[in-house]
Amino acid sequence: MIYLQGGGACYDAKSCEENANAPIAGERFSQEKFKQWVATLGNQGIFNTKNPSNPVAGWNHIYVPYCTGDLHGGYRENARVPGVPGKQQFLGYRNIQRILQLVSPHFRDASDVALVGASAGGFGVLVNYPQVVEAFGGRSVAALVDSAPVLPESAIKTSCFERKLTATFDLQLPERCPDCADPSKGGFLNLYNYLSHTYPHGRYAFASADADLAGVILYDKESRSCGGSGVNIFNYRLSLYVLRDKHIGHDWATFLPGGLQHTMTQSDALFLERKFRGVSAAEWLSRINDKTPSHVPAARLHSRD
Repeated sequence: MIYLQGGGACYDAKSCEENANAPIAGERFSQEKFKQWVATLGNQGIFNTKNPSNPVAGWNHIYVPYCTGDLHGGYRENARVPGVPGKQQFLGYRNIQRILQLVSPHFRDASDVALVGASAGGFGVLVNYPQVVEAFGGRSVAALVDSAPVLPESAIKTSCFERKLTATFDLQLPERCPDCADPSKGGFLNLYNYLSHTYPHGRYAFASADADLAGVILYDKESRSCGGSGVNIFNYRLSLYVLRDKHIGHDWATFLPGGLQHTMTQSDALFLERKFRGVSAAEWLSRINDKTPSHVPAARLHSRD
């Protein structure tokens, strides 16, 4: 399992300050912070190797820190961000390239491979999935996006936010998906179907609390800056259901429990213990190899176009 850490993003003065001061991420990430993570969250949730209900308990775990502020997807050196002193090194995508060069030769014969990310790391899964598949010889790779939804523009205004992120980081969106870089044609939302259609042998899963407060606050701010009317827990929840039922549910399994929490894969309570509709996140994830994607709660999928 390759795990991409989250911790915000750096695209304006406020977001860069928040990213820099993230507890286990940001430009101030250090060996000491990593040791703190190992002693706390590094034993929790999907990293809990002693709990048999964790479907990857017996796997090798490769932890990818997050210090670039670019959603693990940038490739831009010496960038300037308005209101932020100094030059920023948005090289998250290159970091993943180098990590794959280092680790993939040691795991060529692994029985399975998974790419997992939370929050900013979850978006990093969407961007980096193709190069992970390539690094492992084109084999089937499981993907889990934890709490990093791309919400439909029809529900929440996000187009100018997408343009800002793409330009600031030089996001490495798939060349064979031009619509992924064009918000007028769906933009980032196209990444889900691009991956599942381009790599049909892959396995795909998305999880998020249905009223994730961090997501609500982020999308409310950015939607208003794009001329939208704002976001609250109600239209956020509705947007998640639209994402599932109209856009991704035929190919992506989804787990959308009630609650305000942001991310669940680094928490025993949220990933292993808490049940929603009688199912824990870990139990739901263990079904990722099922032929038909598992949805908790049940989906009302639209027919395919």
